[in-house]
Amino acid sequence: MTKEALRLSDVTLMEQGTAQLQGFNLDILCGEIMGLLPMNGHGLMALIDLLRSNPQLEFGYVYLQEELVNSWRAPRAHDNRIAVISSVSSLVDGLTVADNIFVLRPGFRAWLIRPGVLVRQVQPVLDALGVHIAADAYVDTLTVFERVTVELVKAIVAGCRLIILREIGAMLSDPELMRLHAILRKYAREGVSFLYIGFHYEELVQICDRTAVYSNGRVLKILRPQDGDLPYEERYVRRVREQMGQQEPVSGEEPVLLVRDLCAGRVRGLSLYARPGDCVVVQDLQNQIFDDLIATLTGERAIERGEIRLAGRLFAPGVARDIAILRERPDESMIFPQLSYLDNLCMTVDHRLPKIWMDARMRAGIRKEWAQRVGDDVFDLTPGQLTRRQRYDLVFQRILLQRPKAVFCIQPFKGADVRLRMHIWELLKALLNQGITVIILAVNLADAFTLATRLIRVEQGTVRCYEKSEFDQLPFTAPWLQLYKRPADAQGK
Repeated sequence: MTKEALRLSDVTLMEQGTAQLQGFNLDILCGEIMGLLPMNGHGLMALIDLLRSNPQLEFGYVYLQEELVNSWRAPRAHDNRIAVISSVSSLVDGLTVADNIFVLRPGFRAWLIRPGVLVRQVQPVLDALGVHIAADAYVDTLTVFERVTVELVKAIVAGCRLIILREIGAMLSDPELMRLHAILRKYAREGVSFLYIGFHYEELVQICDRTAVYSNGRVLKILRPQDGDLPYEERYVRRVREQMGQQEPVSGEEPVLLVRDLCAGRVRGLSLYARPGDCVVVQDLQNQIFDDLIATLTGERAIERGEIRLAGRLFAPGVARDIAILRERPDESMIFPQLSYLDNLCMTVDHRLPKIWMDARMRAGIRKEWAQRVGDDVFDLTPGQLTRRQRYDLVFQRILLQRPKAVFCIQPFKGADVRLRMHIWELLKALLNQGITVIILAVNLADAFTLATRLIRVEQGTVRCYEKSEFDQLPFTAPWLQLYKRPADAQGK
């Protein structure tokens, strides 16, 4: 009989008078990879904290390895041996892989540390996974995939039999994700269990034995891979098909953005072009060039070779309103909490309206115009009082008001739950409908692929361009790729 690795029974958890989890039920078997698909993010962090640290429950019971570890009657004061792997690294820079795995694990009590011994112990473990990571390498030299693998090994060595993976797909390219999935299956066969949290069902169904659909602190249903697509995605798939069926821009139209053989830092030989209303996706399979590319656009890093042209003119990096940059998690990174909603909205419009900060009537006119789109109530709220969706709307409205020729979006879907992911897709589509060129910088294609007019793949210094008509020839499996298959191809498969 298969043992349970985790059971949460009718759990209700309150924080500051608000129910984060309510009647929450979930069970994970030993050796099972359980998916969790959040329709929204309410209570998600509280769930992770609950699994790790046993806070006081309003009601319910938590069992770990079939042992009661928390209940509303008598919470336990110690943490559970559960690891969380996410975009925030738990490794310590300046130390080697072996040091992080052995020396920093709970229970390590050696007074004399012999680095050579640690390296000889950990290297066979890494080699058995089929990854080429030197045990004496410093962790700040690792790629994202290597870092995730080391964190996984560290958790296993520390004795964790349940590991939480949070939004791993947003950090890894499709080939890397397949390699990680193979490692997870290997450990699952050895009895290790996983809670795999992701916001894209097509990713979860590739690896998970079952998937729990989560919303507002409850599990709505449990799905198995054979159950097919989720009903809520029907409208989304229809919009995706409409987008993919649109005709491409006329080939003779002049590009608004032209990048030729750009070299700056880790950006080597990048070339791309985009016409008005184009969406070009730049996929960096090693997740290394985006910081240097954005630093080049903002003038923080000098161009070593090549050029960037915008609307036919040589682009001078720095503060330029003709290019906008949508940073990761813009609801946090691009909102100024000390400013009002209206001030946040007008932040990048002063090149069009130089008197915006001195003319109260002009600002009142902007408020009246935009209130018809977003409602007047939001203008009376502080940024901290806005919902996450409202903060995303604010950032995109600012870009529309700025009217740039091109927008560089850094992983725009990262950290977004299912409903917000769909809304972000619509916001990006609105930019394209206004004739604004959108450049999406992504590691894993997922939703970005559905908007793409062109795909630029960067891998180990090589750059390959795929036109939309060539998407069906891509040498990997990506979400939505089947929608590009020609009828003959589909029959052949």
